[in-house]
Amino acid sequence: MRWGVLIAAVPLAILVAGTAAGCKDPRNAEGQCLVGGPTSNHDKVVSCSKPHDGKIVASVSHESDCPQGTDWSYAAKDLKVMCVHNEKG
Repeated sequence: MRWGVLIAAVPLAILVAGTAAGCKDPRNAEGQCLVGGPTSNHDKVVSCSKPHDGKIVASVSHESDCPQGTDWSYAAKDLKVMCVHNEKG
């Protein structure tokens, strides 16, 4: 009986540790900054306090749903469309 509890507790502990370590949720990309542009490998997310080329203003299902003022967009690995505003920082 104790082994069952231990086996169930280990994956839970790993999940909690990963969350506490600051793993970014790709579904909540709005406000994150990127290095690169529309013609480069543009999906490298960096801290907005570091040099960057753009900022994700929205994460939507279709490019046509990007807000007005979006400079470019790309399909992320999770297939969401990231709407980006050019922003040098």
